[in-house]
Amino acid sequence: MGQMKKYVMLFSVSICVATFIACDKTDAPGPSSDKYFPEVKSIIQANCMSCHSSAGTWQGRPTAFDTDSAIALQFMAIKAAVADPISPVNRRMPQEGMLSAHDIEVIVKWFDKGGKITD
Repeated sequence: MGQMKKYVMLFSVSICVATFIACDKTDAPGPSSDKYFPEVKSIIQANCMSCHSSAGTWQGRPTAFDTDSAIALQFMAIKAAVADPISPVNRRMPQEGMLSAHDIEVIVKWFDKGGKITD
């Protein structure tokens, strides 16, 4: 009976070690403290403000992104304009061309977290 206990213990330890080794921390979801808004704001400033500001070409029509809260209030429209399929009510922005894949991914992640200023 002592031999059987050794095999059970060895098997249990092997399972634990295999599970620990298989647990790759890089596959785990990112920490909930990821902050996307600062990068989203930077993307907006670099790509949208020429039209979507009070002083822009289109003087912010139909939406100006002059403040953080103005950006956050339009989180659904921003995500739709850069990532969703084009439709009669959804034009691709910016008008000069698409954002980079990285910028689109950041906006989608921010959207998925609720599109808040303090995400």
